[in-house]
Amino acid sequence: MVIRCQPRLSRTTIVGRYRFQQANIGITRWSNKMKDGRYWLCEVIGINYKSLVMSTMGKLQIMLLFLVAVFSGCSETDERAYVGKNSIYIRTEGNPVILAMDDEPLKATLMLIRAYDKDVSFEIDVKYLTEGAEDLVTVNPAIVTIPAGEKSVDFEIISNKKGVVADKVQLEIGVKYPLPEADMGRVEEVLRVVVKPYMEAEDLTEEQQALLEGYKAKGLDLSKWIGVIPVKVSVEVPPTDGLESLINGMKKVYTGKTVITLSEDATAEQPILKMTNNPMGLTEFMYDMLRKETVENDMFWYYDPGEGEINPYMAMMELIGLSKTSLETFEMTLDNIRVDFSNNGVSNVEFLGERPDIWDETELVTVVPFAYNYSAWNRLKELLDAGDNELAQEYVDYGATLDPTHYLFYSGIDEDYWEDGNWMEPQGVLTGNKLTFQFNFDHYSAGGYSIIRVEYTLSE
Repeated sequence: MVIRCQPRLSRTTIVGRYRFQQANIGITRWSNKMKDGRYWLCEVIGINYKSLVMSTMGKLQIMLLFLVAVFSGCSETDERAYVGKNSIYIRTEGNPVILAMDDEPLKATLMLIRAYDKDVSFEIDVKYLTEGAEDLVTVNPAIVTIPAGEKSVDFEIISNKKGVVADKVQLEIGVKYPLPEADMGRVEEVLRVVVKPYMEAEDLTEEQQALLEGYKAKGLDLSKWIGVIPVKVSVEVPPTDGLESLINGMKKVYTGKTVITLSEDATAEQPILKMTNNPMGLTEFMYDMLRKETVENDMFWYYDPGEGEINPYMAMMELIGLSKTSLETFEMTLDNIRVDFSNNGVSNVEFLGERPDIWDETELVTVVPFAYNYSAWNRLKELLDAGDNELAQEYVDYGATLDPTHYLFYSGIDEDYWEDGNWMEPQGVLTGNKLTFQFNFDHYSAGGYSIIRVEYTLSE
């Protein structure tokens, strides 16, 4: 049995109880309005509906209190008392992307759960997931050593600059076996890295060039913002109890590049920009969050449904050939970035948009309206659009979907729906050689708003 309850912060009341009979999926889902006006969406899966013990919210709240007590009692475990397998994690605080012809290394860290009383060495392993790719990066140092009493060591991944990479290449950074100590478990988290080809600016039409000249005559020079623009990104994700990988939250500060062009919707009266590659520097961050919510969500996506029952998440993945290691592509764009003509050298930039609430399409939520292109969702959506695969539709009706909009920007960001102290007024400003944005973000299992700050800076 798996139980998950989450606050729903929109003003929409959610669904009543239901069960999928044809696929024999034992689930119950309901919502309940709490005293503070919020709605809790709860799901109980993997049990028979008729034997459902928690038929009222009162009983559910009792169990929730029990769960809180259990988890709070476990959270303060002294690491010195831990005697289980010593697991290995490889992570980066940066953006896990390397441009094939770039000099900037990707900094990574190998971490253990507990320290040893002696030095421990590991040989870093590079596994190319994309067929035909090889020798694109070098790890420095190739053998890393964690000193006695420490739990981590840093290393770098550097491009070998072996020429043009036609398409993205995916690789995994792990460690070679056998592991140096007998009590070491498997590598719990490898680092997935993308090697990208050199970014190129898009050619402008004569009409677009004329628009840029018109803007410049009115005091707004956007021509210097057309091309491959360097970006610095700061992300703070609060602790998320619903995802083991984010139980302690996450902070990242990294640099990257974005391709910016003039939108096809731009007019003489309204300058509009479009980010066609790595918008806001967030493509890999958003893909990482999407994977954490879906194929890497070990607790909720891979549960044992029990005899005679079906796990709709695993069934859906099998249906379309998706796994943690399957090679998928994920791209984003952001259009309709509206730039005001400057006032004393400062231009306001509007970038928010609306999309339907995932629980009630008659309700709209205000978000950063990224357009997503995810290969796994494309395969599933093709089955849904064909209309002849009842199981695909049934799994998605339950919630086993791969639609990025279901997981990313779960709540609106124009108002403080979470009331967690993290909300800030969404803002975009263009002044001189800087283009800056600040906004919030949340995801399906979030415990509050994440804070995102983006800064584009042109060289002097």
